[in-house]
Amino acid sequence: MALPPATRGLTFALLGFTTILALMRFTLTEEKLKAQSFSKQDSALEFPWLVIVPGQSWMYPWTLLTSGFCETSFIEAVLSLILIPLLGRYLEQIWGAVELLKFSAVVIIGSNIIAWALAILQFAVLRNVYVIYGTQYHGLTGLQTGFLVGLTQMIPEHQVQIFNGRLNFHVKNLPMGYVTFSTVLCMLGFISPWILIQFGWLIGWVWLRFFRLSESGFRGDHSETFSFVSWFPPFVHRPVTILSNFLHRIFIRLHVIQPWQYSDLETGPNASHIPSGPSRAEAERRRAMALKALDQRVAGNPGGGRGAKGPGLSRQGSTHASGAASSSAARADSRTNGDAGADVAHAAADDKDIDDTQEADGLLKLDQDEGDLGATR
Repeated sequence: MALPPATRGLTFALLGFTTILALMRFTLTEEKLKAQSFSKQDSALEFPWLVIVPGQSWMYPWTLLTSGFCETSFIEAVLSLILIPLLGRYLEQIWGAVELLKFSAVVIIGSNIIAWALAILQFAVLRNVYVIYGTQYHGLTGLQTGFLVGLTQMIPEHQVQIFNGRLNFHVKNLPMGYVTFSTVLCMLGFISPWILIQFGWLIGWVWLRFFRLSESGFRGDHSETFSFVSWFPPFVHRPVTILSNFLHRIFIRLHVIQPWQYSDLETGPNASHIPSGPSRAEAERRRAMALKALDQRVAGNPGGGRGAKGPGLSRQGSTHASGAASSSAARADSRTNGDAGADVAHAAADDKDIDDTQEADGLLKLDQDEGDLGATR
């Protein structure tokens, strides 16, 4: 199957820059090529105008982008050439080419800025010259993790099976598995390029959580299932929640991000706007996830919670949530099979879902967190 245009462009850029760097290392340096470049005498350091050498590349600001497409080892190049087309093709079909390229640029440049700044700070504190002149940052490991975050947002419960089903895991576990792998390597002293995995995960999540503007008019993903604390195991939820809420309030005061209203989950910035095409699919995905979280909260609080008046009221809210989620899922299935239906019928169904959800919310009076909307107290 042919790659869509944006994914094809990313793949060709990776092939082009990696090949150029490999040829220069082979012909212009004494170290030649390595199967895996963990050497302190890494020959890629001689090309600070392609990869990021923190103490030298400040004269070449374009390296914030070009370094991402320069893999310095055979293993890294093969890994990127497998994952970028595989993951990018799926995301581009949902997001579109422009949105995929925008996300890729944000993750690559953002990850490199953090890595660069951290190296300068480390040098300022430790006065270790190696961190700015003996280390170079490169590669698409950060973007690989960012793509995994995007898949987690869309299909968190999808199972991936390898080795004929002997090993299977959910998509939502892949990003943190990659981050854990990065943490282990960093603790062993292999900072570059593996620390970019952690920055790619963070930048990718922040962009999708707060800033990405979809066709349906939503900015960010306000769902509880995509909150910061949801990435971590339950035994660290409390300290992570305290930290994330604290940072959330600071960023709101600095006007880096905008405060949320819970009603934005359903109505978005334009309550009268009824999306169509891919935006309808995203709106219904958000609605289904919100209603699923609502239903789970009702099931976990049979007494009705803070806003309920009794068990009967909780059951009524759960019925509304389940009915709306079923309606959304049924329409999504019909579109998948090619039956788009009439626009008037879709609009009426949307109105009914919104009414059901708003009525359920009115009955249940869900708690809202002060900070990260998805964080649990």
